[in-house]
Amino acid sequence: MSSAPGPNYTRHPWLLPVPAESDDRWNLVLRVTGSQTFTKAAQLRDILLYLSRHALNDSQAAIREYEIGCNVLGRKSDFNPQLDNIVRVQVSHLRKKLTEYFAGEGKDEPVEITIPRGSYVPRFAIRADVVARRETPGHHAYRPTFAGAAFLLLGIALGAVAVLLVHPTPSKAALEPILTEAWGPFAGPYANVLLSTATPLNLELAPEGYRAYGTPTYSAPKEAYAWFQEHRPLIPGGKLGMFFTDNMLGVGTMNAVVTTTGVLRMLGASYQLLPERVATLPTLRGRNAILFGAPIDSEVITETLERTPLTVDWDPAVRDLVIRDRVTGQMLPPLKDSEGKFLGVYGLITVLNTRDSDRGRLGMIVFSGISSGGTQGAAEFFSSPRSLHKLRDIFTHSGLGGFPPAYQVVVKCSFSNLLLQSEEYYSHRILESR
Repeated sequence: MSSAPGPNYTRHPWLLPVPAESDDRWNLVLRVTGSQTFTKAAQLRDILLYLSRHALNDSQAAIREYEIGCNVLGRKSDFNPQLDNIVRVQVSHLRKKLTEYFAGEGKDEPVEITIPRGSYVPRFAIRADVVARRETPGHHAYRPTFAGAAFLLLGIALGAVAVLLVHPTPSKAALEPILTEAWGPFAGPYANVLLSTATPLNLELAPEGYRAYGTPTYSAPKEAYAWFQEHRPLIPGGKLGMFFTDNMLGVGTMNAVVTTTGVLRMLGASYQLLPERVATLPTLRGRNAILFGAPIDSEVITETLERTPLTVDWDPAVRDLVIRDRVTGQMLPPLKDSEGKFLGVYGLITVLNTRDSDRGRLGMIVFSGISSGGTQGAAEFFSSPRSLHKLRDIFTHSGLGGFPPAYQVVVKCSFSNLLLQSEEYYSHRILESR
C-alpha cells in the first residue's frame, strides 16, 4: 500500500463554503442530487453540487470549463478544454437529467434548476404553473424526498427508534445485473437486511439547563462562547453547558445510508435501520447486515474487523485515523491542507459473505473509512455499476472469475468541506476466494 496520490488526484480543490441551511435554493439542490433520478449519476451529482455552490456563493462569477474539469472531473493541471470536451459532454448529460427530474420526481417543485446553454451557471426559476396548482384548495403539500430522508435518519439517530422500511420491487430495466452479482445475498424480497450506523461519542454544547435523555450538564469553558455565538443565538447573559451523547451521525455516514438504501430498493430488498446502541452483535444473527462507520465509533464494527488484514485505526503519530494493514504494518493517512482540512481520505469496504444459515450464506458488508467522508466514499463506490464492473475486471484478471465471498477494497476519496467529490479504486485484499 502506498499513500502517494494518483495522477488524477486533486491536491488543491476549490474550497467553497456550503450555502446556508435556510437557503431554499440549496435545499432544492440537495433534493435533486439525493433523488432516485440521480442515484446512478454520481459524477453529474458532483457537477451540480459544484456549480450550485459557485452560483449561490457569488451569482456574478463565471464558472470556467477548466475549473470543472480539474476540480470535479479529476483532470490534470494541463487539461485543455479545447482538446478534451469532457466538461461539455457531462454538463449536457446533466441538463437532460435535470429535465428528467423536474418532469418526474420533481414535478411538484415550485422552483426549477436549469443550466442555460453556453453557460455553466445554474438558474433557479419559479414555475408559475406549479405554484398556482399548489395554491388550489385541496392540493396536498409537497414533501421533499431528500429532506424527508435526512429527517428520517436524524430521527432514528436521535431517538434510537427502529424503523422497518419495505419497498416494492422496482422495474427490472432500472436494475443493472452487476449490482445483483456484487450484492448477492442482499438482493430479493427475502433479504431481510439490517443496517446499523456507528454513533460517535460527542460532548455537545448547548444553552445551560438543556438536558438530553437525562444526562448531566457541565459548565462550558469561556472559549466556547465566541464559537457558539458565531453559529447559534444566545440570549444576553446566557450560560452554556455541555453534555455527553452518542446519538449523532456524520453527514457522510448519513449519505452512505441514503445511497445504500437506494440500491436495496432497486434490488427489491426489505431492510431495517437501527443505531449502534440497539444493533448489537446478537441482533445480526440470522440476518444479512450492512454496517456503517469506523471501529472507533462502534463495538460491532470493531469486533467484525478484528480478524481482517485491513482496518481503520487511530494512529498517535499521525494524530488521526488511518487505514492500517495489519500484515505489512503499512498505513494510509489522510491528506490535509496547511490548515488541517481534509483534501483526501480513504474508504474501506469489507465484504464477508461467509456466514452459513438454514437459507444459505448470509451477507455482511462494512462501509468504513477515515472520517464519515471515507464511509460515504466506500458506499458510493460499491453502489456504482461502473465501479463494480472495474472491480470485477480486477478480480477476473487475478484469476478469481468474479466477486469472491470475502474481500476488502480500499477506496481513495477526494473530499472537501464535508462534501465527497470523487472516489476510485486503490487496492484490495482477498480473504476467501471460494
